[in-house]
Amino acid sequence: MPDLIDFGGLPSDTVAQQINANAIETLDLEKWALVKPTPKRFVIPKLAPAGEVTVFSGAGSAGKSLFAQQVATALASGLPTLRLSLEQAPAIYLTCEDDERELHFRQSSICRALRIPMERLAGSLHLGSLRGLLENELGTFAADGKFHPTPMLRRLQALIERAGAALVCLDNLAHFFIGNENDRGEVTRFMNALNGIAGETGAAILLLGHTNKDRGEYSGSTAWLNAVRSQITIDHDMETDMRTVRVGKANYSRKGDELRFIWIDGAFVHADELAPDQAKELAEITQANFDNERFLACLEERTRQQRAVSEKSCKSYAPSVFERMPESKGIGKKRLEAAMDRLFRTGAIERGVLWRGPDRKDVTGLKLVAGRMYELI
Repeated sequence: MPDLIDFGGLPSDTVAQQINANAIETLDLEKWALVKPTPKRFVIPKLAPAGEVTVFSGAGSAGKSLFAQQVATALASGLPTLRLSLEQAPAIYLTCEDDERELHFRQSSICRALRIPMERLAGSLHLGSLRGLLENELGTFAADGKFHPTPMLRRLQALIERAGAALVCLDNLAHFFIGNENDRGEVTRFMNALNGIAGETGAAILLLGHTNKDRGEYSGSTAWLNAVRSQITIDHDMETDMRTVRVGKANYSRKGDELRFIWIDGAFVHADELAPDQAKELAEITQANFDNERFLACLEERTRQQRAVSEKSCKSYAPSVFERMPESKGIGKKRLEAAMDRLFRTGAIERGVLWRGPDRKDVTGLKLVAGRMYELI
């Protein structure tokens, strides 16, 4: 045997025995030939395969947390949601961002939407808040980059095994991973540890995280996506209020599959489940709120520039000025006029003194009422 490695002067036969005892095992294809292969099972159809980590990325406030908690609730109760057919199984949702009060409030809305008493979920839905606690990280890294599991990682695995959970939602990545997100080695070692737990328990682990503003992926290294076989994203169209969950990376399903839904009364509802009149009314409300926000964004920018606008027909007529501004998002003069009227009626804006000009005289015009936030319709 070629002496390629220094084994400390051990006899060659001893070295050979140690190598053979620790040889890499390969699969028995003759045995496999007698067994019918089975496809990967999905805990959340098309979105989250069993025994795998799925990275779930999206901008802040896009709806990741609500989506994860709602799907976990539906799975635990065995009820369909968002047109997803779910086989009843225990589920876990752990958050480092929301306290128990917020979890309770959100759960109440979800239960109301799914028409299920909250007490019926006892023992099958496991909610936990880790907000404000120290040492939520699942591992630490030595100077040489080696990954060291923490007690939290062991506690997580014990919880999954004790609950028999089929779905585990971890919200969010920034709290569970404290390494260098731009270090491919550290990211890969962390994901390998989490994939190991998913493989051992058979659970689908949904790892929530914020996207990079430029790439639309997890911030930091692309190793986040290279280390998993499944990735989904959520987008929020602010003008229509429509959310869309898309399959971004899919080794076990079809890339590009998507799920479209909208927020109603504290929970998400599939776009196709709205009655025509309800959809029309909701679209009108959503557009009105969007237009209000665009008007206020324009007003804020003009105020910052100390360039007054007016509600009266003149050269500084607010809707005419705003329709040329990028902050208006091209909604046009007519919609801006309607928004101005709504904001006047709700007391969000008024005409008043803005500042003093170079001639020491008061400059008047439209302004946001101090301390007043406009109410959604």
